[in-house]
Amino acid sequence: MLGWLWRFRPEYWHRSRTLVLIGLIFVVSVLAVKLAGGRAWLPYVIPTAAAGMLLTLLLDAGAGMVMVALLAVLAGPVSGSPVELSAYVFLGGFAGILAIRKGERQHFFIQAGLAVAVTDVLVIGAFGLLGQHDMTGMLQLSAAAVGGALIATVIALGSFSVLGNLFGILTGSQLLELANPSQPLLRRLLIETPGTYHHSLTVGNLAERAASSIGADPLLVRAAAYYHDIGKLSNPLAFIENQAGGENIHDQLDPDVSAAILKQHVADGIELAYKAHLPKPLIAFIPQHHGTAILGYVYGKAREAAAKPFGGEGTPAGKAAADAVDQRRFRHGGPKPQSREAAILMLSDGVEASVRSLSSRDEATIRAMVGQIIQERLSDGQLNECDLTIRDLENIREAFVGQLLGMYHQRIAYPQNKVVELESRRERGTG
Repeated sequence: MLGWLWRFRPEYWHRSRTLVLIGLIFVVSVLAVKLAGGRAWLPYVIPTAAAGMLLTLLLDAGAGMVMVALLAVLAGPVSGSPVELSAYVFLGGFAGILAIRKGERQHFFIQAGLAVAVTDVLVIGAFGLLGQHDMTGMLQLSAAAVGGALIATVIALGSFSVLGNLFGILTGSQLLELANPSQPLLRRLLIETPGTYHHSLTVGNLAERAASSIGADPLLVRAAAYYHDIGKLSNPLAFIENQAGGENIHDQLDPDVSAAILKQHVADGIELAYKAHLPKPLIAFIPQHHGTAILGYVYGKAREAAAKPFGGEGTPAGKAAADAVDQRRFRHGGPKPQSREAAILMLSDGVEASVRSLSSRDEATIRAMVGQIIQERLSDGQLNECDLTIRDLENIREAFVGQLLGMYHQRIAYPQNKVVELESRRERGTG
């Protein structure tokens, strides 16, 4: 089982704080079980299910299951009926893990507590039918089980946010709160950079669907998408989505100046995020969503400017001059995406911007553009430091295409819309 968990989420084992958290919960749980060995009913009131629920909330169900299994093995020897107590700890903990989900809503905690209580009472009843207890003993142990489930629910509800903050782990409730449009930074995006705001919403939709398709964290990547471009608040008109069809300032700027301006939004975003006290795991997405990718538009301009005195890139001398342009001046500072969620955000960001620029958005064109963006990031080595597989990339591609087709589906041409269009053309003198 430990080997299975290693394969399931290997990044956990490279985070010392996560290991400390697992160890802390394990030691506290074992001590509680050990101290409860004096009376027959006392082990049944110990809230061991809280350990599995907490790790499920803070990490995932795999970590919670391993914890519950270990506690079940260790719980047996403290009781005169080791098989019963082991089954009680394991099945009750398993029910709590299944019911708690990611704790995005408080009613999940209530349903988890009920699931633990019902499961534990059923286990006690089953062993009672096998002759382990008389009616009085069953009632006594059942009351202890209900009390233990209630205590486990209170512990999980009261401590998971505290432990999440202490160990730098984002919880579902935190992410839901951060994704609320009333958050100050998101309100600023809407008012000061409406183009960036709507871009971020679309990226969030794409990223959430892609994350769900490969078993990554959809809520985390959605929240990260909402904040990934907050640095554009410092210079809104430097980005085309906020220019409202006006002049693009980069048409008049030297490519090196343009590159510096465009790259600056990453540093500005990190600074704004720290000032707004965003969680560090969320801030980490801001530089990773670009990785070390090249700024294709300004790099192309730099190549064109270098080749122009030699007759353009079509001549050998012009091609040599263009190739001599240092790519490093036109690359973001990184780091490359370190997780599946960060990689999904990078791909979603590139896909949204590219597809929005298309004049035709039929299925074939969208599919080709999505495939091109993924292949470019893959060939450029941007996905080398995360755990995405080829199958994951295929699922992500299909998720993107499905979402984009839903966004850009063909609409019925209403007659009144045609009249408005003709009147507009007549006023412009083009119809």
